[in-house]
Amino acid sequence: MGDDTQPFEEGTLHAVGLRAHERLSAPYVMSIEAVCTERGLDADAFLGQPVSITVRRKNGIDRFFHGVVRQFVALGIEQRGRWHYRIEAVPSLWFLSQSVDCRIFQKKTAVQILRQVFSDHGVTKVKFQVTGAQTPREYTTQFNEDDLTFCHRIMQESGLFYYFEHTKDQHTLIVTDSNQGFQKMEQPDHRVIELGDNVDIFNDWRTSAATGFGVVKTQDYDPTQPTTPVSGRGVAQLAGPDSSKRDVYRWPSMTTEHSIAGDRARFATEASDVRSTLCGGRGYDPNLCPGFRFMLLGDPTDGGADNEYVVEEVFHSAQDDTWVGGTAPADYVAQFSAFLVKTPWREPLVCHRPVMTGIYSAIVLGDGGEEIHADRLGRIKVRPLFDHRKETVASMAIWARVLHPWSGNKWGWQHLPRVGTEVGISFMSGDCDNPVVMGCFYHEQNPPVFDIPSEKTKMGFRSRSTHGGGTQDYNELSFDDRLGQEVFFMHAQKDHLMEVERNQSDSIGGERDTVVHDDDSLTSRTGNISATAEMGSILMQAETSIKLQCGESIITMTPAGITVEAPEITINGTATVTISGGMVLIQP
Repeated sequence: MGDDTQPFEEGTLHAVGLRAHERLSAPYVMSIEAVCTERGLDADAFLGQPVSITVRRKNGIDRFFHGVVRQFVALGIEQRGRWHYRIEAVPSLWFLSQSVDCRIFQKKTAVQILRQVFSDHGVTKVKFQVTGAQTPREYTTQFNEDDLTFCHRIMQESGLFYYFEHTKDQHTLIVTDSNQGFQKMEQPDHRVIELGDNVDIFNDWRTSAATGFGVVKTQDYDPTQPTTPVSGRGVAQLAGPDSSKRDVYRWPSMTTEHSIAGDRARFATEASDVRSTLCGGRGYDPNLCPGFRFMLLGDPTDGGADNEYVVEEVFHSAQDDTWVGGTAPADYVAQFSAFLVKTPWREPLVCHRPVMTGIYSAIVLGDGGEEIHADRLGRIKVRPLFDHRKETVASMAIWARVLHPWSGNKWGWQHLPRVGTEVGISFMSGDCDNPVVMGCFYHEQNPPVFDIPSEKTKMGFRSRSTHGGGTQDYNELSFDDRLGQEVFFMHAQKDHLMEVERNQSDSIGGERDTVVHDDDSLTSRTGNISATAEMGSILMQAETSIKLQCGESIITMTPAGITVEAPEITINGTATVTISGGMVLIQP
């Protein structure tokens, strides 16, 4: 832009009009109308370039408007040999709105998250004037949000807000969390006078009062303290009459920290309070800028008291047609709104977290080569696939609860998806920071347990021995429902332990074969053992010996013979006793 304090330069843009809108916690927008002797300037050459406008008033202090060109428009209008153009300029922060991302921040404070996002976009002219304690956020998800909306959401949730400071050569973003972060205008004293257009005059001044929230209550749930709700409560100070009838209850507060829940409830009431008492007017001081304080001397709406206010929003309008031969005097006016500096400023929570609907894929993560990584509550670490930054590791991932079909106090169903498994996650109450594992997926590298279609009639589960087990190391319980070939299959990789507290009954419609590769033992500790072949025979067969023993009475069978030993032996044949042998020896 040309220097308007110097004569008109051929081929240089000169401003003839300015429309600017500034507001707390929002990127400002400047619309500059400029003229040039050249027709058809290269618009692309202006995009992304810095631009500065100076508004100068008599007896006033120069006001600089600095920004970056986001749009350049050739209006196609020629006036006295000068072609008209329109330039839209915004702060560098605005360009965050043109980047959309999905990512996760772990154990970072709101300020740390903002610093990282700003740095990623080259927004380096930033001052953080934050006095309150910053609690690290366990898990913060950005999901299909543009970076500017995401930053606004983080700030609104954390009670932060921002404004801009302009110089001729740059603009600086100032982030703060209290009214102490607002600056005093260089010419702070103003008066309300009906006539006149001096820089210190407001010839229009309005105050207002409106009803607001009464009490804001929030609650959430923490699985580590299931019987203690995570509660927050904020009480409005300027709610107006009947405020008790306008209580607000919000679920969830989207935190497991009681202090954060309390802060968010307080932020909501403070945002309601400050908006219920906004003032406004019209003035002629271009240094009226959001985030800057001024003193209103003799406030006509407060009995003539001197009150200090903070500018909240301004619409600037400036016009100077002298570059195109106009005869009207240069003109400037500002329409603005403000609030008392003693009333805490907060932004309302209008940038809500994305509502997560449906099920999303995630990968189970683990540390140090672990195959199973879980905490004492059975929660596992996951990385959603929408988090495309592959550097996410288990230490940076969230503990996600696993949904089981049944649970209780040391009873129910339990399974832990293993590291590397693809799982399906949903989100509690749609909260993008609170995933829950719904189940597991098969894919090309992790195919189903049973081959399909050849084993499509099978169902069941097969485990994998850990650590380092292969395809032959597993436990299995499965069912084959192929008609006429139904099978119930159970495989124990090592030991099979079964406990029956009382009775066990087995009914087998056909044959039973039992093969034991090592020893087999059957013990009845207090009762009897019976074996009956109701319509057949009983065969007991051994390679080396069969031994029957009751106390001191023993019958031993070996391939070489049978030995009967007892303190007393009685042979009683009710019909006949036959003893035959090559030799029969009877010893007394």
